[in-house]
Amino acid sequence: MASDLLQTLANDQVPTRPGELKRQVHHRLNPLLVTLHLAEFVLQTLPYAFYHFLRALLGACLFSLTGEFRNEGEDHAK
Repeated sequence: MASDLLQTLANDQVPTRPGELKRQVHHRLNPLLVTLHLAEFVLQTLPYAFYHFLRALLGACLFSLTGEFRNEGEDHAK
């Protein structure tokens, strides 16, 4: 049965795609993709980067004020 189906599909003619299809798809998808990319960047990437940058900046300020490096978690050097 599977070979009959494949043989039938092999004999079917596939119509050519319209010439404007690619352009229409790009005109519909590009604004959506740009919007989603910017939303992801602003809502996910920037807060993550700011959080880690501010943690590092706070650690540097605390080190400058106290002279001691804050030990978080296990000491992996031992």
